[in-house]
Amino acid sequence: MTIYKRIHSDKNIWIVSCICFIAGILLPMFTFSKFVFFNDTFSLLGGILHLLKEGEFFLFLVVFGFSIVGPLYKLKLIRDLISQKEKDKEVQIKLIKKLAIVGKWSMADVFVIAILVATVKLGMLASVSVHIGIVFFGIAVLLSMVLVQRQMSGYEFRPKEET
Repeated sequence: MTIYKRIHSDKNIWIVSCICFIAGILLPMFTFSKFVFFNDTFSLLGGILHLLKEGEFFLFLVVFGFSIVGPLYKLKLIRDLISQKEKDKEVQIKLIKKLAIVGKWSMADVFVIAILVATVKLGMLASVSVHIGIVFFGIAVLLSMVLVQRQMSGYEFRPKEET
């Protein structure tokens, strides 16, 4: 695959990832059913705003940071890196290092933990069913992981050996 085709392919994957991310945060993700009478359906963004409205500021900051801000920053770094291919190698290396740090705090792990916390917190009082928003969000997570791997291939960061 030539560098032009790879860049073009990466741009397309990036666009699909962005579309899936936006759909994932806006479309319904969960329905919480309490007993027989109460059903609340939330998108990720709606759930985050609900946390803020309910005064759960710490949980709001954690979920917002790891589910919205972190992924958007990662997508920005990937876009910047794709546009730097065949250009300034120093800038590419700086972007790769930032991407490696952001990649360690991937949204997937924190998102799964948030689901588990919500499920455990609800316990026997309510049930949770998932909707299409979680599928789009999951696709966005996977595509961004693929892009990170593709962008980082060929780069290896090791501590400099002292002589």
